[in-house]
Amino acid sequence: MDLRPLQRQRRALNRTGLVIAGLLAILLVASLVAHELTSGETGPEEEGGISQPVEGAVPVFVQRIIDGDTLEVRAAGTDITVRLYGVDTPERDEACYQEATDRLEALAGSRVQLLPDARLTDRFGRELRYVYASDGTLIDEALVAEGYGYAWTDDGSMREQIMAAEAEARAAGRGCLWRG
Repeated sequence: MDLRPLQRQRRALNRTGLVIAGLLAILLVASLVAHELTSGETGPEEEGGISQPVEGAVPVFVQRIIDGDTLEVRAAGTDITVRLYGVDTPERDEACYQEATDRLEALAGSRVQLLPDARLTDRFGRELRYVYASDGTLIDEALVAEGYGYAWTDDGSMREQIMAAEAEARAAGRGCLWRG
């Protein structure tokens, strides 16, 4: 009996199996790379990385600053408008508007962390979140403490802390809101 045809068939199957295994390995590596690129997670050593993660907060990329208490972020490939939960800053054409907007831009940088609270959206459909800088600074509180915004007093787990920051800023005459 001639075994050559069987040996050729076995070699062909082995080659096919190796090709399939190689393709699966390439697909696995490609999916891991794609996940890494789209997950938005970078290490602190990378430019714009999160150096102080906040428990429960989601890191996102800042797309643009809309005004002193609203920004657009990118998460999971989607642009989302976020309203800072704990602060209310002056509106366009009001005193301190530009200063508050510029300060939010400086505090936010290219990455922020979003932490949800009791309400997830406002009446305009914007996402409500406490916003933390990459270094862990609560931006809502920083804007109020520096005199660029008013504490949101209706609700929120950080309400008391941010209201205390406003009282201190007001007493010290900080920022453009409380200068005498």
